Amino acid sequence: MSEHQTRTRSVRLLDMSGVVAEVVEDSQGFAELEEEWEDLYHQSPRATPFQSWAWLYSWWEYYGEGYELRLITVRSDEGLLVGIMPLMLERRWGLGKLLFVGTGLGDYLDVIVRAGWEDKVCESGMQATKKMDCWRIADLQQLRPDAAAWGIHRWWNGPRIGLWQDSCPVVEVKPWDELLASLSRNLRSTARRALRRAEADGLQRKIADASNIKQAAQRLVALHREAWQGRNIGSEHLTQRFEAFTVAAAERLAYQRLGTISELWQDEEVLSSSFLIFGRGYCGSYILGASQRALKQYQWSSLYIWDAVEIALGRGSSYLDLLRGEEAYKLRWSSRTIPTHRLILGPHRTAWMPYAGYHALRSRAKQYARSESAPLWVKSALVKHRTLRRRLKKSWDILDGWL
Repeated sequence: MSEHQTRTRSVRLLDMSGVVAEVVEDSQGFAELEEEWEDLYHQSPRATPFQSWAWLYSWWEYYGEGYELRLITVRSDEGLLVGIMPLMLERRWGLGKLLFVGTGLGDYLDVIVRAGWEDKVCESGMQATKKMDCWRIADLQQLRPDAAAWGIHRWWNGPRIGLWQDSCPVVEVKPWDELLASLSRNLRSTARRALRRAEADGLQRKIADASNIKQAAQRLVALHREAWQGRNIGSEHLTQRFEAFTVAAAERLAYQRLGTISELWQDEEVLSSSFLIFGRGYCGSYILGASQRALKQYQWSSLYIWDAVEIALGRGSSYLDLLRGEEAYKLRWSSRTIPTHRLILGPHRTAWMPYAGYHALRSRAKQYARSESAPLWVKSALVKHRTLRRRLKKSWDILDGWL
């Protein structure tokens, strides 16, 4: 982090009837919020583990370079923390853009709001955001349909638009045989065969705990890279930074009982691994990994779903969230999807219109490409567009760091 990010700095932005809004602008202030933040998280019905301090502070530690922290905290007159807008400022191409901390690696992003304070937090957060200078676009991404941030959309009196962004397939949690009965005959047969073979080969599940979560996280990243070897894996997943972030997030989430790593072992070898997060009433599958031997020897996706469903069932979860991405193996198991949206706000139309217009067209293209009627050239063009965007961003990051 740069020098200015290591000094505690908190600026009061707004006094309203019943609440006070301030902005925290440094890493030390972020760290000092841990205890209050986690209490707020547990009192916020709409929050997911991606809004926990454990997750977001881990992200900020390893991905905060190049951003300026803008955490808006909202407190009652008595000093109780009732809401946080976990924002950061990106300055690029002369455009100041507000994003959620965690953008890119977090599958669900949002404002954190204590139950009963929704209107106050959203109204005061909106007013405080307007008082901050140096931004022209607020791009609030990966919002669930019930996200608290939609309250800001209702209060915002400037240019705004909500756009579909992604879909997260969901599997209803049932006893294994009951779940299989709802599947196609071919998938049902394949899954049963895979499980029988795993049992015959003596595969055993081991759940990481506080004493070995770090080693399990390191094995997970290695298996994740091995599973995607020779395929289209994001370049960031191959970096040391990604591994360090995954280890830190896994350790902190495990300590808060918001996540764990489940591994399938055969003798002294880990064949597959998955990073699971625990939300309210659901279990989410974040990162997967498997050895090449496991991929060749087993119908791996069936084993992974079985493992996650069994863990979710044991926790009393109502559904297994496969999180972002509509890969074919996910859709074969899922009964529905959870859509996510991005909310693009602006204080004025000048910068907002071209930015919102571009993302509106891109959102429609993505939705069209998902349809069965879309020709192959459309799907191919979208893939090439994503690849080009990643390369341009990487090139800019290298140039920006050099300058």
